[in-house]
Amino acid sequence: MAEEPRNSAHELLRLVAMFLIVWYHLISYYLYLIPHSAKYDSFLEATLPSLHIGVILFVLISGYWGIKPSIKGFSILLAITAILYLPLELMQCATGGGNLVKTLMFITNTPYWFIRTYLFLYLISPILNTFLKNTHQSKINIVLAAMSIICLYFGTTQGDPSLNDGKNITNFMFLYLLGNTIHNYKNKWENIPKIAIISCILVLNATIFFLLLYHNRNTTAGTFLWSISMPYCSPLLIINASLVFVLFSQLHLNSKLVNNLAKSVFAVYLIHCQPTVHNLIILPTIEKISQKTFSHSFYEFSGGIGLCKV
Repeated sequence: MAEEPRNSAHELLRLVAMFLIVWYHLISYYLYLIPHSAKYDSFLEATLPSLHIGVILFVLISGYWGIKPSIKGFSILLAITAILYLPLELMQCATGGGNLVKTLMFITNTPYWFIRTYLFLYLISPILNTFLKNTHQSKINIVLAAMSIICLYFGTTQGDPSLNDGKNITNFMFLYLLGNTIHNYKNKWENIPKIAIISCILVLNATIFFLLLYHNRNTTAGTFLWSISMPYCSPLLIINASLVFVLFSQLHLNSKLVNNLAKSVFAVYLIHCQPTVHNLIILPTIEKISQKTFSHSFYEFSGGIGLCKV
């Protein structure tokens, strides 16, 4: 799809995206455990949409450059996931703290919803790549518009439960097409002044922050604002991520250090979302900080659906 040399700026963006994901999980799963005021809770909650763009950035990068699927690449993804997930979980099973069958089915029964959905995208990418290669951009735009209605409207309004939150292959396909379209329209945005893009990003995030800060999430206005700015299929979140993506895409960076550091992001994601790491390391640390005792297991704590479900 894209023949130009890989820009290290996108590798830097992968590092930034992973930082945002880790910081988001720190706030949404741990800082709320520390007793503090309701105003502080509201402040933390208002920051979440700005941090929630990490996953979208990863899929946009994949769409921009195009996934080049292979049996070897697919096997490597599975192998890395297994190596960083299974040993600790099998130790838990050996001590009676886990379900062996579910542990071995770590792709279908997984706390890593992103890995599972990205593997779906990886498997279907040959079809998407063929479509993008052999279809005129005007027709791609029509499909993109149709998918935006499906993902953004029905996903945001919860008209279809299978589209809720955007944690699904349909939304990932939409983002993949969006990333490819951003690449194809490079001549339209590459000369836009960076200060203009930065200003748009700052205004958008500041507006979302202050609106959420002063509108309780349980109110009608707060619920609406949350629905259009927080889920992975929400329009404001995707606009925000797209602006950040275009900004980094304008940078011209060639750094072996950045490229090498970016290779670690997959491992960082897997390790910091690892259930046993959560139970034995992170949560006990938070317990000491908050001086409270939490007896919930990982699955009880996160609703039985995994730490990285949000």
